Amino acid sequence: MKKIYFLLILVVLVSSCKTVRINKQPQRIASSAIEFGTIGELNSNLEINAFQTNAIPKYQEKIRVQVAIVLHNKSTFNALKKASKLQGKNVAIKFIDSLANKPKYVSFQLIDYVSIVTQLNSEKNSSIIEHLKIAPKSRLVTTISINFSNPLLKSIESAEEIYLVNNKHKKYGLALYKSNKLYKTIELTSSTIFAYKLSSFCWTLNKRKEPILINVISENLECKNKTYSSYQKALPKEQKVKF
Repeated sequence: MKKIYFLLILVVLVSSCKTVRINKQPQRIASSAIEFGTIGELNSNLEINAFQTNAIPKYQEKIRVQVAIVLHNKSTFNALKKASKLQGKNVAIKFIDSLANKPKYVSFQLIDYVSIVTQLNSEKNSSIIEHLKIAPKSRLVTTISINFSNPLLKSIESAEEIYLVNNKHKKYGLALYKSNKLYKTIELTSSTIFAYKLSSFCWTLNKRKEPILINVISENLECKNKTYSSYQKALPKEQKVKF
C-alpha cells in the first residue's frame, strides 16, 4: 500500500513539474519552440514534454482566436523561465511577487473548430489528412501562452478581433483587427511560447461508409455520438486492417 501511495505522489510531482495552471486550466510547459495551429505528436519523459511538429496545415481562411491577457504569478513566471532555458532563450522581464505592477503574458486559443475541420478537409490539405490516417497520436496545438514585449502587448490590447493567418509559406501569424480593418500582423516566432494545450481529432463515417475527419476536441475529452478517435477505429469492421 505504501508503494502505491509513493507512486501516486511521484506521478503528481512529476506532472506538476511539466505543467502550469493558466486560467484555472493546466498547460504543458514548452521544452522546445511550439507553432500555434500545427500538428504533431507528444513524446514526454520524466523531465519534459517534447512536442514534435510533423505537419503544417494550409489555412486559406483566417481562424478566430480567443485572447486572455493575464498578470504573471510566481508559477507562470517560473514556467516562462524554465521554457526559456530549455529553448535557449533569455527572459527579458523581471518578476517581484510582492509588487502590484507585475508583467503580463497572453494566452491565445483557437475557437473556430468548424473552420479548422473544413480547411483540413480541403484539397490543399489532402496530404495532412493522409498523414492523420496513419498517425492516430497526432494532436493539434490549439492554445498557447506567450510572452510579448510591451509594444506588441499594447497592440494586442487594442485589438477588437484577432485571427490566426497563414501569412507566409508554412508560417503563421496573428492578424489584429479594429473596426473590421486589419491594422497589424504579429509574427509569433520572435516571442517565447512557454506553455500550450493540445486538441485531438474525431472521425466518423460518411454516406459512402468512408471515414472522414469531423471534429476537433480537447485532448482530455472522448469522441462521442458515433465518432472515433482515429481513422482506423472509424473504419467498418470489414475494412479494418492491422497496422
